[in-house]
Amino acid sequence: MALTLENVNLVKQRTRWETRKAGCMAVLKALWLGLQQNGNPDLQFVSLDYTGNADQVIANVACRLYALYLKKPAASTVAAWVKLSDHATVCAASGDFVISLIAAAAAGKEFCAVFPDGLPFGTGITTASHTAVDGNTDSADADSCAGFAIVGAY
Repeated sequence: MALTLENVNLVKQRTRWETRKAGCMAVLKALWLGLQQNGNPDLQFVSLDYTGNADQVIANVACRLYALYLKKPAASTVAAWVKLSDHATVCAASGDFVISLIAAAAAGKEFCAVFPDGLPFGTGITTASHTAVDGNTDSADADSCAGFAIVGAY
């Protein structure tokens, strides 16, 4: 799955950034403004859904991660650790980049990490949602997030 890049404005539309909670909307808006100043590079929008209980390949080639948006289910009662590994096919138990997502506590929580210059991954990006920071047991469907990643060329 090589990168399939498209115009930044098409990616921007697919994120529906203006419908997100205020904090996520603000950081995504800042990302778009920063990318505009950097010449509007072509990007790829990758949907994420961790309910399949399997590692997900975001990109199997060197790339840069510009944004990671995750929404925790409102009914979630257990924390989950979303991990990204610099690997083309497998997410490591320790992960190269780890986000701890608390239980949602009766209201869906939204999270958005933005990297204006792109966080480089030299091999690719594979992601998973696990039940512990140092383990590789997949999160239960009720505690698994959905969201998207925005990546660009290395």
